[in-house]
Amino acid sequence: MISCRGPTNSLAILYSFPRARITVSNAGGTVRRNFSHICTSRRPRSRTSLVAIVKNDYAVSQFSTLPNPLFTMSAPADGKVRQPEWHVPEGKQSELKLFNTLTRSKTPFIPITQRRVTWYCCGPTVYDAGHMGHARNYVSTDISRRILRDYFGFDVFFVQNVTDVDDKIIIRARQNYLYERYIEQNPTVTQSVLDKITESWKYYAEKNLPAAPTSSLSAFAEWASQVDVPTEAKENPKFSMHLAALKSAHGALTSSNDVAANGDKSSKDVLEAAKDVLILLLDKEEGADVRDPAIFRDLPAYWERRFNDDMRALNVLPPTVVTRVSEYVPQIVAFVTQMMANGYAYEAQGSVYFDTAAFEAGRKHVYAKLQPWSRGKTDLIDEGEGSLSIKTTADGKKSPFDFALWKASKPGEPEWDSPWGAGRPGWHIECSVMASETIGSQMDIHSGGIDLAFPHHDNELAQSEAYHQCQQWVNYFLHPGHLHIEGLKMSKSLKNFITIEDALVKYSARQLRLAFALTQWNNSLDFKEGLIKEVKTVETTLNNFFAVVRALIADEAAMVKKGVHVRQRFGQPERQLFKDLEIAQADVHAALCDNLSTPQALQIMISLVAKANVYISATKAEASIPALSEVARWITRILSIFGFDGQEDAIGWSSSSATATAAAAGGSDLNGAGAATTTQDIVMPYLKALSNYRDEIRRNAIAKAPYSDFLQASDRVRDEDLLKLGVSLDDREGSQAALIKFVDKAELLAQKAEKEAKERAKAERKQKAKEEEERKLRERLIKGKLEPAKMFISSTDEFGAWDENGMPTHDKTGAELAKSRKKKLQKEYDVQQKLHAEYLKWKEETGQEL
Repeated sequence: MISCRGPTNSLAILYSFPRARITVSNAGGTVRRNFSHICTSRRPRSRTSLVAIVKNDYAVSQFSTLPNPLFTMSAPADGKVRQPEWHVPEGKQSELKLFNTLTRSKTPFIPITQRRVTWYCCGPTVYDAGHMGHARNYVSTDISRRILRDYFGFDVFFVQNVTDVDDKIIIRARQNYLYERYIEQNPTVTQSVLDKITESWKYYAEKNLPAAPTSSLSAFAEWASQVDVPTEAKENPKFSMHLAALKSAHGALTSSNDVAANGDKSSKDVLEAAKDVLILLLDKEEGADVRDPAIFRDLPAYWERRFNDDMRALNVLPPTVVTRVSEYVPQIVAFVTQMMANGYAYEAQGSVYFDTAAFEAGRKHVYAKLQPWSRGKTDLIDEGEGSLSIKTTADGKKSPFDFALWKASKPGEPEWDSPWGAGRPGWHIECSVMASETIGSQMDIHSGGIDLAFPHHDNELAQSEAYHQCQQWVNYFLHPGHLHIEGLKMSKSLKNFITIEDALVKYSARQLRLAFALTQWNNSLDFKEGLIKEVKTVETTLNNFFAVVRALIADEAAMVKKGVHVRQRFGQPERQLFKDLEIAQADVHAALCDNLSTPQALQIMISLVAKANVYISATKAEASIPALSEVARWITRILSIFGFDGQEDAIGWSSSSATATAAAAGGSDLNGAGAATTTQDIVMPYLKALSNYRDEIRRNAIAKAPYSDFLQASDRVRDEDLLKLGVSLDDREGSQAALIKFVDKAELLAQKAEKEAKERAKAERKQKAKEEEERKLRERLIKGKLEPAKMFISSTDEFGAWDENGMPTHDKTGAELAKSRKKKLQKEYDVQQKLHAEYLKWKEETGQEL
């Protein structure tokens, strides 16, 4: 603990992040010390001080005299930085506890209004395709939102923004426009086009991979073939991506350098190969001239539509309210103006910045509540400001740690009028304004990806608390964890970047939701083969259980319709099953109260299914349909709450393709191939299968075929014909008829294809192993063909005498061989003797010669 002491009019504290250089000056002299801890704001003993913020050796020229020091040198005895105090909301405490990033712990959930929950979620920055990181974030958030609404019964007012004004959007829109215009202006490959690509190629290398030689195409090719990519990628994570861009452009130049040979060749393919390098130079040369507002609107509008399509495909509920930055600019200007009036923001050369020093000058506010250990990390701060922003104090910015609320627009950027001149909103301000406009001066929940915690969410909190003059704008901050692909961060440079659209080609929306639900929402998720196997196992287990229960219900209904008296039993097995259900319901409730633990809830339900399956096996034809229905309907209800849409009869989740239920109702056939409008359309596929089976049985009977042919025909209609129609037959013991189950045809065929693929792979491995064994056998046989007595006879350059068995006794000079040498040769002789015996045996058994 270092306190501020001495005459108050002579105290100066110089503070820099993340390693503080503290200079304390008083009448006794100057003492300079460095502290590695991050200093937290706390009321000091002295009442007045001069404060300057410095970064490394650079001190801000403008000092402020404040009623309290900006920072005091205070740290716990263990040296750890801790978050400021969280204020428990007033109200009735619920059973639910949530992991709150504001406390880094599970805290009781107390909504501001008893049954109403206000929730703001940071939405996408729409400049490119949605990816698996987005899927994890928004599906996990959707599951949590549904549980609060549909399980705990809260009325959830859910607001989500769309960032459609941002540095990334501006750059991408500008570059796309310039690229398309260049293609239009240069439809064929000319020398001018090749010169431009060459210039772009060299400029890109200079900016991103300066070590790459660009003096000639051959020099680059030689360097690229020899460079150690893994080693370089450790130093520069984007090395592979930049190298790929340069290689692609190099290929375009190599294939098109003879303009005469190309003739009137279209430039489209060549320019597409060079696009990544070309757009960088085009933007540098012409980006400042792009002024049409439509250019900056069209790109985010397109990607917003694509994002919404992805969310619908993933069955994510739409927000209660959607806000776009571009539609809230007047409110942003008013918000910033009020912050300036409150003394927490200042204007500098047309931009407005948040004053972090003024914000912490009093006792009311603390900056970086979510990640105080990250404050002062200039790489994160600069990334949050965007690539087009001012990151130094050269243009009037008081501190490198202040951040933009309003940015003066430069040529080639969209702009809106403001009291400070033409400009555009900063990134962090948008959420503060739109959340305040739609929710008010305080909210229950704010959520977003964990990568946004600092600086974005910390800056949001500071802005909003400065505007509303409050101490706690958000009561609960929920951050879904990171997503990794096979243990690695998802990145285009690592070639493991998966768009949502691509993911939905390989996996169903249900499987993706299951993958996210099987991982705690605030934990990191590793999307790997092991998780996918677990997902498919859980999916198959539930599918089979639901299919069996539905089939048993249909079977009983058919017997009742025939007038059969069905016994309704309720003995010890049924009592135990209902007890298992009761325990599972209580355990799932406890799991959901404990930070919405869907992984635990799913495991509880899988365990209950296992117990129900044991019950079915034990009771066979006497299984209680009401008991099984109760279990299946409860599991379906919980799955529906998690966002897995259920069947109309509340047993099982809905299929990703057309179901047998829909077909039976006249909706479509089991192939999902359009609507069936007549009874004939509906029943024809089944009648065709029956007719084919009858024809085969008839042919076998006429031919007096063996019983095995009849059984094969029976198996084929079960395992192939009916499966193609989405019908599964389960054989039962004794004289009981087969249990007829309607199943998802697409899933069943996919499982069958997967099984067949595994069997083929197994057969291929077996065949390769057999071929390898045969190869090794042939090598041994060829070697073993030589008689042991002859193996050393021909080595006259080494040996001069041999015994009756062909073993060398003397070397070529006539000297007797040493005992150690004889021993070694004897070992070789014994090995050859065994190989020769194997050869002779093979020759005798096969009658073949080598």
